[in-house]
Amino acid sequence: MKKRKRRLLLAAGLLMVATTALLVHKDIPADELKARYGSTASRFMRLDGANLHYRDEGQGTPIVLLHGTAASLHTWDGWAAELSKSHRVLRLDLPGFGMTGRNATDTYTIDYYSGLLLHLLDSLGIEKAHIAGSSLGGQIAFDFAASHPGRVHKLILVSPTGITHANDKRISLPFRLAQTPVLKHSLRYITPRFLVEKSLKEVYGDDSRLHESTITLSHELLLRDGNREAFIARLNTMDQDNLHKLARIQAPTLILWGEADAWVPVRDATRFLQGIKGAQLKLYPGAGHIPMEELPQETAQDAVRFLGGGLARRD
Repeated sequence: MKKRKRRLLLAAGLLMVATTALLVHKDIPADELKARYGSTASRFMRLDGANLHYRDEGQGTPIVLLHGTAASLHTWDGWAAELSKSHRVLRLDLPGFGMTGRNATDTYTIDYYSGLLLHLLDSLGIEKAHIAGSSLGGQIAFDFAASHPGRVHKLILVSPTGITHANDKRISLPFRLAQTPVLKHSLRYITPRFLVEKSLKEVYGDDSRLHESTITLSHELLLRDGNREAFIARLNTMDQDNLHKLARIQAPTLILWGEADAWVPVRDATRFLQGIKGAQLKLYPGAGHIPMEELPQETAQDAVRFLGGGLARRD
């Protein structure tokens, strides 16, 4: 019996080791991802301690597109294709994510990102632009619009964060793990594809719209060298409350929200409508947290109409 027990324990130990080995993923070098996911529109700029990756497409009045936590500029593919017909579209991988990767100081506050956006516009010689942001990108966008009203034509917020706290029980498992002291460092090594798939299914209202290629892209960009450390750092960043800045926003503002948002509840839209004078709200039944990715054509058309003055203007 003792020998059998030892054999069972050994087998269990070997199984655990084998399972862990399957879950552990090595970093993917930045150059490898650049070759795989770069484009002729890709640009890199040393800015605020980061090797900022952005894409510059189209001509006309500039619009800057800002993605959310653990996302990348690819979340705006549908919008870029449509908006670049009439606008100069600038979309970037925020430091800590995508092909930009980790910055020099592991600083990922709203203040840092807002300052980076200002420096990007200055570096490109852009005096004024439309700004659109999703989730974390939305919080950066409204902070920037409030702090630099003279630099923003119009503002589009897609399910912006800033009200629902990061420790809300609705947030995805990887986010909770990243905020758990004992477990957070395991994400530096154990980040299986199925975890990324689970998180993406949570942000889609209808996950039948989620493509395998999107899951693979998101997983591989997470594995870019430095991104997992940056993800942990960002999720443990305590931002100062910037909701008081909403009243300082002067730009005409359109708010887009999926009614089936499981991460940031649609009721949060009320605070933005109350805080931003003249703001408009468009809801998408059945859509989740990233409607611009889930419903790219419909949401992009709404953005085009708003930017062109097709929707109601503020008084």
